[in-house]
Amino acid sequence: MDVQVQRTLVIPPPPSEPSAEVPLTVFDLVAPAYHVTVLFAYAPPNPTNAALLHALTATLPRFPLLTARRPSQPDHRRPFFLTGKGGAGALVVEAAVSSPLADHLPLAPSRDLERLHVPVDGDTPHVLVLQINRFACGGLLVASSAHHQAADGYSMSTFFHAWADAVRAGASGAPPVVDRPPVPYGPGAVVPRRPPRCEFEHRGAEFLPRDAAARRPPPARVHPSEIANLLLHFTGELVADLKACAHNKYTTFETVSAHLWRKITAARGRADDPARTALNVTVNGRARLGPDSLPRGFFGNAVLTASAGTGARALARGSLADAAALVRAGVRARDRRYFQSFVDFGALRGGEELEPAVGDEDNVLLPDVAADSWLHLELHRLDFGCGGRLAGILPAHSPLDGVVVLIPGLGKAGGVDVFVSLWHKHAEVLRDIAYAMD
Repeated sequence: MDVQVQRTLVIPPPPSEPSAEVPLTVFDLVAPAYHVTVLFAYAPPNPTNAALLHALTATLPRFPLLTARRPSQPDHRRPFFLTGKGGAGALVVEAAVSSPLADHLPLAPSRDLERLHVPVDGDTPHVLVLQINRFACGGLLVASSAHHQAADGYSMSTFFHAWADAVRAGASGAPPVVDRPPVPYGPGAVVPRRPPRCEFEHRGAEFLPRDAAARRPPPARVHPSEIANLLLHFTGELVADLKACAHNKYTTFETVSAHLWRKITAARGRADDPARTALNVTVNGRARLGPDSLPRGFFGNAVLTASAGTGARALARGSLADAAALVRAGVRARDRRYFQSFVDFGALRGGEELEPAVGDEDNVLLPDVAADSWLHLELHRLDFGCGGRLAGILPAHSPLDGVVVLIPGLGKAGGVDVFVSLWHKHAEVLRDIAYAMD
């Protein structure tokens, strides 16, 4: 794939906004400390780059964290984002691709796709990095990289739709001016009870215990080249069959994630292993907490991990309904009381340094699986106008073993696309067994 960078620019924070240090919320502290990159591909016709950038400049003031600066050597006892005039701004790269978009559809994991987004690492000061790729046919691929400690998937979906709304407003002749106040964000928007009280033990769950002398075991790592990414497509008919196999009692996410948990466990050769395996699920706490704890439109992180666990052999020998029931029970355990306890824990910790229980150094989750759902983020409805059809949504390459992301299928028949990142030797087995109903 021939990709030529044409221009690099920075959209700065509003110059009228003074610099401000925004400490991380307790939710931000357990979020991964890296950028998450997502690719959106659109068939022609599409708005011009000028229209996209004009709307982006109008939209970003509503989202101060996206033009903030990540200090290169933050104080680990009090990590923060620097907003306002001290922010790094949003980095934008414009690029041209000599081939038509159709040559690269359907969008599927490939190392070639890395040319379509800006490389980011721990030293990248920008919270938001965008690459706008224009194909020879007029096709468009927007690659967004956003730092996870600033925003979760729901928050980024809110931003994407606000940007798209501004683009469409400009195309209709109205100036894409977003004269709305900034979204609520930061610790001041996360409200504990009065008085705050912890009803659950969050040290040992989300954070390492205070007296963890041994800290955590050495990171489990393999070389990133040993991790394969693949995209599975579960047709609407197959999803219906899986649901029927689970007695039509469970949601699409509960059913499909439970199915993949069982298949990945089998692909790893652990079907006869009595040791524990867990499916760890990202749970959005906004609806659980309500407006008294998180204001409407809150931008940032508001997710925690729920865990469903059992013996690998029991998982393999049990039914799909049994596995889906475990997933449901794990998710429901992260209820309003649990989320509120977590918010209160953040208020009670004072200035204590907290270290997440799950380290960013590990890239092998075996024997566990981490599942995330994009089914309700409305990303599949993202519309920049001009009639361009959304032809693909895909996470960028992941170097983590055991990651599963459920994405709405974009075809007329619907269904679910599933991005899987897995140790290469296990991924080859999974390809052969993923669609089997047993």
